Formats: sequence, C-alpha cells, structure tokens
Amino acid sequence: MMTAEQRIQFETQGFLHIRGALDPQLLGRFKKAFDAAADKYSNRWKSGVSPQFFDIPHILDEDDVFSDLLDAPAVFPVLLGLLGGDIQLHQTMARIFPPGETFTGKWHTDLEGMNGIELGHSWNFMLKVHYYPEDLAPDQGCLAFIPGSHRYPLGHPQIQIDHTRTSAAITKIVPKAGDAVVFNVHVRHMALDNTSPCIRKSLIYSYSHFWVKNYPNAVPKDLDRLATTKERKQLFGIPTCEKESSYFHQTLIEPTLRVDVNNLLMAGKNLLSKTKQVYLAK
Repeated sequence: MMTAEQRIQFETQGFLHIRGALDPQLLGRFKKAFDAAADKYSNRWKSGVSPQFFDIPHILDEDDVFSDLLDAPAVFPVLLGLLGGDIQLHQTMARIFPPGETFTGKWHTDLEGMNGIELGHSWNFMLKVHYYPEDLAPDQGCLAFIPGSHRYPLGHPQIQIDHTRTSAAITKIVPKAGDAVVFNVHVRHMALDNTSPCIRKSLIYSYSHFWVKNYPNAVPKDLDRLATTKERKQLFGIPTCEKESSYFHQTLIEPTLRVDVNNLLMAGKNLLSKTKQVYLAK
C-alpha cells in the first residue's frame, strides 16, 4: 500500500520521487537490457537527426525485464492506490536524450487540448513513471516540475519561468540508478537541457484506466507468454471481468481492499484539511 505521506504529496504537488525503487537484481537486469537495446539502435540515435531524442521502439519486446518493471513491488502499489483497481498500461517509451537543448515544451501538460475530463479535478486520470538505469548528474536533462500545477484548469496561461535559472517555484529531481519518478501527466513539467557530456537514459511507462485506449507499444508481441497473471493481463488490456460491460468493471482490487483504499483516501483528505486549518490559523 502507498503511504499517507505519499498520497498527500501527490495530491498537493503532483509527483513523487521513489528512491531505490528497484532492488539490485532487478536494476542490474534493467540496465543490461536497456544498454543492449540502445546498442541495437545506436546507428539511428547517433545520427543526430532532429528531434534531439530517440525512443527505442516496442521496448516490451526487447527483454522480459521490461514486463517485470510494469508491476515493480515498490511502485505498483502506489500506482494502484492512485489510479484504482482498473489500472492499465497506456504507453511505453525507452528514451535516449543526447547532450543538447531540451526536446520538450517548456512547462507543458501532456494532455493539453483533451476533451471530456476536467483535468484540474482528475489527479488520478493518467500517470507516468520514469525509471533510471544510471545515476543522473544535475545537468543531465533532469525532470523538473511546477508543484501543484496539476490543479490548473485547461487553458491556464502559459507559465513564464526561465528553466535555465534556479527558482523557488521549480522542483528539479536528480535521480539515482533504480529510482522512480511518478507524476500526474497534467502537472506542468519538462526535461531540462542536457548540458552534460553524457546521454540521459530513461524508461517511461504511462498508466491510465482500463477503458482508455492504449498504444500499440503497450502490448508485447509475445502476449500469451508474458500475460501470466491477472495483473499482467489487465495491464496489457486483456479483460478478465465476466460482466457484460467489462471495460468499466475491470478491477484488481477486491471489495474488502477497495474499502480499505477508500478509507485511506478519506484519512489523507482529512489530514490535509486539518493541515490547512492549522496553517490558516497562524
């Protein structure tokens, strides 16, 4: 289960930095497999063709470890607690970011222009997880966030903060190998410029609800062999619910556990309310 502190941080800031999320064995497999996949496509990403990044295609088909990372023990309970029992893998990206200026929009939301959901009130609609096979230096294209900006409505004015300067409004995360960064894709964020001499390697998984259409790269070719548990089947978009409208009833949380999750959510909201009252009383 995710902790109450993690839930409060995510609700208020829009992101979590989970240090040491991968155990040494899983991290070793991850790093070896990522490096092998990067070498396989080295002629393409070393060509220097714009844009200034490269995504290794269909990373789930490169090595079984990329399926094992989908439900990593230190991260998956957090994802389950935030999104709910109908969680599904939405998209995968194994990204190589060579030295150079950032390739991302400045302080962007990944869901700009989306219709049908008020994202400022839907902090559990879609999440991303970044895994890192190597330590990053502070100047190596790290992720940066504007805390709390996931609460902004669509159409909010563009944030005008110089990302090249230190600002109290910006939180930059400098991860170690095996760390995970989980964030609401609506929080304003960006990859900073990579002014180091090294490439930045990151594995990016997006998660959403089972009824949201997923990308082809979220489903491995060897589906029968890899979808061996109910969790993996659901993450890969295979319905296991027997109800007719299974896309809306698919869940990994049993009824008793769902009550516990709701109780934990309510406790977190009560604690946040009390914290605000104490702050306003000062």
